[in-house]
Amino acid sequence: MRVHGDKVIRRREDAPKLNRYQDGREQLEQDFHYLCGYCGKDGSVLHQRFHLDHFVPKSLDKNRENDYYNLVLACQRCNLSKSDKWPTGDIVLPYNEEEGFVDPASEEFDEHLVRNEDGYVVGKTSVGESMCNMLHLDIRRTDIYWKAAQLKQQLGELEKLFLEEKLTEKQKDIYIKTNMMFNKYIDQAFTKGE
Repeated sequence: MRVHGDKVIRRREDAPKLNRYQDGREQLEQDFHYLCGYCGKDGSVLHQRFHLDHFVPKSLDKNRENDYYNLVLACQRCNLSKSDKWPTGDIVLPYNEEEGFVDPASEEFDEHLVRNEDGYVVGKTSVGESMCNMLHLDIRRTDIYWKAAQLKQQLGELEKLFLEEKLTEKQKDIYIKTNMMFNKYIDQAFTKGE
């Protein structure tokens, strides 16, 4: 399955010129569906304020510091792990045959990274594997927040039925068990520093 599930991340075509890159936060949060571009973590589930990552690090290309199309919504762990890494050393070449980064807002992102059936993000290609290593996705519990997001969605559906007074007794039991699992995953995520 895709790292971002059923959400497709694309930067808007009509993004305004930014005086400061921070001015693009609201639009970027909308364009990224409040998901970390790299690991797919849903910031609304864990109530996190994400960072604005410079895809091409600003230390390498000062001209793109305020370029909306160079910004990636990223969780703190991914942003700090990526930092100024740019394996190719060439600002116009994000990756080569072996390593580098793929822009999460590009169509080709899904060619390199995937979420396996357990919820972990894994590389499909050498470049994807290098991204997993550089962002430490290979050792992080990316499954926890994926499962928590899925449970939150189920809870929302059950709550809607409750508000419509259509929730059956069996569904009430499902709600309680789902809520217990959700809280368990949230607690694990905090324990793991996610």
